Amino acid sequence: MRKIAALSLMLGLAACQSGTDAAPADAAASKDPSVAAPAAPAATAEAQKAIAERAFVALRKLDPGFERLGFEHLVGDLDRDGQDDVVVLFGQGTPDATMAASKKLMVLMNRGNDFQALPQADMPEFCPELDKISSGRLYLRAIDICSAARPKTTDYYVYAWNGKTVLEAEHQSRQQRVVAELAELGRALRMRDKNLVLGRMNFPLEAIGLPIYETALEKAAAAAGGKIDRALAEKHYTDLFPDSRADTYAETIEQALGQSFASEPDGTLVASRSQQRGKSEETYSISIQPDPDADREEGNDELIDAQVSVIAAVAEEVEVSDGEGGKSVERQEGAESLILHLIDGRLRLAAFNVAG
Repeated sequence: MRKIAALSLMLGLAACQSGTDAAPADAAASKDPSVAAPAAPAATAEAQKAIAERAFVALRKLDPGFERLGFEHLVGDLDRDGQDDVVVLFGQGTPDATMAASKKLMVLMNRGNDFQALPQADMPEFCPELDKISSGRLYLRAIDICSAARPKTTDYYVYAWNGKTVLEAEHQSRQQRVVAELAELGRALRMRDKNLVLGRMNFPLEAIGLPIYETALEKAAAAAGGKIDRALAEKHYTDLFPDSRADTYAETIEQALGQSFASEPDGTLVASRSQQRGKSEETYSISIQPDPDADREEGNDELIDAQVSVIAAVAEEVEVSDGEGGKSVERQEGAESLILHLIDGRLRLAAFNVAG
């Protein structure tokens, strides 16, 4: 780890909450079947709407009340036969219920003149949420509480056509998703891939509190009213992430991910590694806090499935004057850190504070 320049901890957190990714290849349709997927071209959206309506007609024969407690759906070609299929997720409850207590997933395969529902035995046993259909694969998320208004994702699944039905092809736990996302971010920081790194931030950024003191970016942001847009961040990327800082973050991720995670009493998962370098003790750590309270703050509409802290800390025994002409040994500490949020399956840079 490159030695942290100064050993005093500064808590200037940058409000850099996550941005959004591009829409998937096969658009997720609205809960209201009359509303077309906005990302699709008009003709495609109209065609998908018509396919969905035909599937709903077939589904009403199997489950006449599927719309009563709310539903959502995806349209896309699952078996690669050139015809879009429809996946419907709808609420279930007692006859007098006004809110769904559970959810049911049905996959309706397009057979030209009609739709064929796949066996329920092949459907997931967990409570799912729809993600997308992309490249013939169905992406689902497992949620913690089926009836919750704001459920949290616990697992990520991919289902694929096997010639007869769709079955689970891939699975990642929340921890596995975080680890994979961190590894990708670490590589991007190491390789100076600014497009990927900046893609994890939400623009415009507030310049106040960012570690850009006495840089060209600080001056440019001041001239722009204290805001940093994507173009400005790209132009002055090395002011946000100078090589030493990027390498410290990357090395911390690499070193900590090489260790096993241990569970703390509150459920937080921690992996860390310490090493002695001369008079300094360096510690690299990653902590994963499932279901943090950060998303319950007023004005935060995004669900945070995990909060991740990446911390590079250094402690050093330093000789200092005792004020009486002598010397004493003082332990000085400092750190550099990243705070990230897992939102919709992607890690987003929420804040970073830097010593120095």
